[in-house]
Amino acid sequence: MTDAKDNTTVTCLSHKMKYKEVACGKQRMRWLELQFVDENNNPVSGLNVQLEYYPLATAAELALWARGGPAQFDPTPPSDPPAGVTDSQGLVRFDNLYWINVGVKTDGQQLADEMEQRPLGLSRNPNGQDPVSRPETRVGRWRSNVQISAEQRGYDHHYVTIGELCDRMPDIPEWSDKEPPRFHFPHGTVLKGTEIVREALEKRHVIEICPFRAWSLVLHDTKDYSLANGYNLGVMADMAYAKSGNSVIKPFFLENCLDLSTTPRYEEFPSFPYALVVDVPFRERYITAEFLDSSRLSDNAPARLLIDSTQLFYVENADHIIVAWRGTQEVPDWITDGWYSPQPCPAELAKAGRIHGGFLEAYQLAKERFRDVFDNIKDLLNRGKKLFICGHSLGGALGLIYAAEMKGFAPILYTYGMPRTFTADAVGNLYQIIHYRHVNDSDTITSVPFDANLDNWLYGKFGPLGTTLGFFWTLTVELPAQMAGAYIGEHYWQPGSPVVFFRATQTRTWLECKAINNYSCRRLKSSDMYKVKLFLVPSLSEVKNTEAKEAQEAFIGEFPAEDIRKIFPR
Repeated sequence: MTDAKDNTTVTCLSHKMKYKEVACGKQRMRWLELQFVDENNNPVSGLNVQLEYYPLATAAELALWARGGPAQFDPTPPSDPPAGVTDSQGLVRFDNLYWINVGVKTDGQQLADEMEQRPLGLSRNPNGQDPVSRPETRVGRWRSNVQISAEQRGYDHHYVTIGELCDRMPDIPEWSDKEPPRFHFPHGTVLKGTEIVREALEKRHVIEICPFRAWSLVLHDTKDYSLANGYNLGVMADMAYAKSGNSVIKPFFLENCLDLSTTPRYEEFPSFPYALVVDVPFRERYITAEFLDSSRLSDNAPARLLIDSTQLFYVENADHIIVAWRGTQEVPDWITDGWYSPQPCPAELAKAGRIHGGFLEAYQLAKERFRDVFDNIKDLLNRGKKLFICGHSLGGALGLIYAAEMKGFAPILYTYGMPRTFTADAVGNLYQIIHYRHVNDSDTITSVPFDANLDNWLYGKFGPLGTTLGFFWTLTVELPAQMAGAYIGEHYWQPGSPVVFFRATQTRTWLECKAINNYSCRRLKSSDMYKVKLFLVPSLSEVKNTEAKEAQEAFIGEFPAEDIRKIFPR
């Protein structure tokens, strides 16, 4: 046998060791250094670390080697398991180790509490992994800065989650599942520890620990327009259309937002972009995600004809609550959209004005069906959580009605392609709501119902037939009169600050002259093939708008009124 230390060859009497001290001398003991860092290469100091010996072969052979006793298995290690505490550099050293595989474990509760406060690395690239094999991938698939630094110094590198180091299952706040979170505990309740093989002894090992964190949507509590809000709440408004409801909503928030190997996205459409997220302590994760459908009635809940088809979902974490309303998708939704009848606005929504009758009926049905849920949301808001509301099309209208009832909590509302819902007097009472209304310049839904008084005596008469007759009476008789200048009654208005998606076409003009017979010229015009898409947020330039208005008024004031009428006819 050759001793690796002094390269001296010694002839042993037996190739099978039966005792710790054999004919070729005592076993040479080994050393091991472990350095614990987070994803930003910051040391994890004060951590209680313990080693465990792993078997090389059979239990009987291990017992013989470890104890030098009879050939019977004894699970007790040769001595108390080596233990230590990491220093200010996250380093701990173990000496006098047997040449055998060892497992590394740390105090589970201490590790979970510490790593919950550590942010994710700034240079990590979770979405750089192969999405096809994602269930089997680990965050360590790319070479992190920690790994590069360790390898440059000749150290071995390990990337682990806390579940691969815990010696016991930590207490996880508000976690009732039998199994721990899968990403952080890849082996479930089996805490195996991180194995260091015997060939890797007498080395320093840098152990990079993934923080005990979760994803949360980036949402800003601000009165100004937030592009992050516009993007993320747009994703939520789209998710409200999920065909399978809870089978999409729950996995997104309660599973995907716990998987740090990739940022979450709406997986019902694989091409959909990823959500904009930030990592938060695990205890601040999303703990509630529920899809609600008023058309799915219990045995003792009566149906309300075809109009009873309102869907929404809500989610909750430590910071905020999101309520997303579904828009027009089914036949009952089109009936709701077409019931324009202006109804007196309930006092809890606004103290004046009128409201779209179909939208009000759909909202009240949902409120009746899910009263307990809405009451629970109010209780959560009273504890200081922020309310974000969103919806597309019909969902935007229902979101606005809900925001009107919840205006005492100063909700932030982002709607997309929303039809008019309230009349002018009611809109004036919704000033507490922070509302940004996204409009596509080619979308006609945002201009209905018409900016007109749609009320007439036929509404409320003859049942559903009266609604139809009232609509056509307004369309054929009253609307033309109002467009001619008779601005009377309660008109439907759009509230909130507009955000406009505008497609502009670049047009070029030039003069073409030809000397044929008489020299003549003509002006030609051509539109470019490519169109520019503009994202216009007027509220971000209110000062400039005011300055432009003042400059225009000053310019017009320099000319006689008669000239202005000639140059700019009405």
